[in-house]
Amino acid sequence: MNDTPSTAPTSPSGDELVALDRRHLLHPWTPHGISEQLMIVAGQGCEVTDTHGRTYLDGRSGQFNATLGYGNKRVLDALSEQAGKLMTYALLGASNEPAVLLGARLAELLGEPLTRTLFCNSGSESTEAALRIVRMYHAISGRPERTTIISLADCYHGTTTAATAMMANPMAWTGCGPRPEGFVQIPSPTRCGACAAGAEHEECVAPGPEALEEAILAAGADTVAAFFVEPVLGVGGIRPLPDGYLRTVREICDRHGVLLVLDEVTTGLGRTGAWFAHQREGITPDLVTMAKGLTSGYAPLAAVTMTERIADVFATDPMLGGLRHGHTTSGHGLGTAVALSVLRVIEEDGLVENAAAMGGRLQNGLREQIGSLDGVRDVRGLGLMVGVEFDSMARGFEVQAACAAAGVIVRCEGTVLSVAPPLIVTAEQVDRIVEALRGAVAASTGEFPGV
Repeated sequence: MNDTPSTAPTSPSGDELVALDRRHLLHPWTPHGISEQLMIVAGQGCEVTDTHGRTYLDGRSGQFNATLGYGNKRVLDALSEQAGKLMTYALLGASNEPAVLLGARLAELLGEPLTRTLFCNSGSESTEAALRIVRMYHAISGRPERTTIISLADCYHGTTTAATAMMANPMAWTGCGPRPEGFVQIPSPTRCGACAAGAEHEECVAPGPEALEEAILAAGADTVAAFFVEPVLGVGGIRPLPDGYLRTVREICDRHGVLLVLDEVTTGLGRTGAWFAHQREGITPDLVTMAKGLTSGYAPLAAVTMTERIADVFATDPMLGGLRHGHTTSGHGLGTAVALSVLRVIEEDGLVENAAAMGGRLQNGLREQIGSLDGVRDVRGLGLMVGVEFDSMARGFEVQAACAAAGVIVRCEGTVLSVAPPLIVTAEQVDRIVEALRGAVAASTGEFPGV
C-alpha cells in the first residue's frame, strides 16, 4: 500500500495554457497563431482578468453575450439550485419546470400573439429552427411552394448551412458549397448601393423597404416563405435600420402572405435600451429568435418564439401531429433556470433603462471625442450597441490593440469597431471606454483633441 499523500493537480501556467491552446483548439473566426491572444481566467462585474493577472474592462461583453457581466451571485445561485434539484429533463413528450416558466415569461415580455416558444442551444440553431418552422408552416397549411427565404445582403444570422446561405458575404460560405437553393438577398437599407460597391458617386441614397416588395414580386409572391431581418445589423457593421423600415416591411409581408422573422439574437433582452429592439417600432413579427442576452453567457440557450397561429398549425401535421424539430437539450433545465434569473435581474435592477442611458452617454461621448478625427467615418448605434467605422481595416485593428493596451477590450470586424459593454456598465466605466478610444484613435491619426 502506498501511503504517500496525494497532491492536488497544479494549474498550468499562462505560457503552458497558450501552448496547449495552440496545439488543441480551433478558434472560430480567428486567424491561426495570432501573437496577442487574450487568455482570460476570471471575471467580476464588467471586468475580466488574464493569466498574467492583468484586469480589463470588457467593452464587448465577451461576444455580446455577457450582458450581466461576470460573477453575478443571483444567477450563480439559481444555477446551483437547479443543478442540485434537476439538471434537466428532455421536452420530448415531457417537460421541466424552469422551461415552462421561461416560456411563460417570454410570452409576457413579447406580448400576444407571440406566446409559443421552442428552445434550442445557440443563435445559429435558432435561425435554422425558424427557417424550418416557416417552411413547414406553409407546407402544412397547403402552400408547399412557399419556400424562398429573403434576407438583407449585409445580414448575419449564424453559421449553420442555411444561415450562411442567407448571407451575401462570401466569407461565410466560400469553400462550403454547394449552397442550398431558395435564398434571396436584397440591398440593405443602411448603406448606399454605390458605397457598398465602392463606386464613385456624388449623392448617397440607401435602398428602402421597396427592395423587399420588388424581390417578393420577382420571385413570385406565392413562392416566398419569410423575410429574416436584424433590427440592428451586427456583423454587418452595427447599423440600425432606419426609423419606420420595420413598420413598412411588416405591411409588405402582410400584403403578400410572407412571414416576418426578427433576429434579436444580439439585440434582444435589453441590449438596445428596450426589451426587444422591434418593440421600438410598435410592430409584431411572426417569429422572434433570441440567444446571447437570454442567459448572459452563464449557460448555452436560445429560443424561437412564434405566434399561436403558427404554432397551432403543427397539430395538423399528418406525419406527427406536432413540430418535427428539436434537440436533446431543447429547454435544458439549467439553461432555462439561468435565463429566468437573468430576466429577473434585468427587471429588478432597471438594466433596460440603464442600457438606454449609458448607451446615450457612450454614443455622445464617442461622437464628441473622436467623431471629427481623421480616419473616423462614423459613430452609430442603438443603446449599448455602438459601432465606430474607420477608413481602413488596418486602422481599426490598430485602435483595438491600443485599447487593449490601455485595459479596455473592444472588437474590430472589417473597418468597424464594435463597443457593447454589459448592461450593468456605470457612467464611470463608459467614460473610461471613451477615454481609451480617444487615446487610441488620436495615436493612430496623430491628432489629440483638447490638448
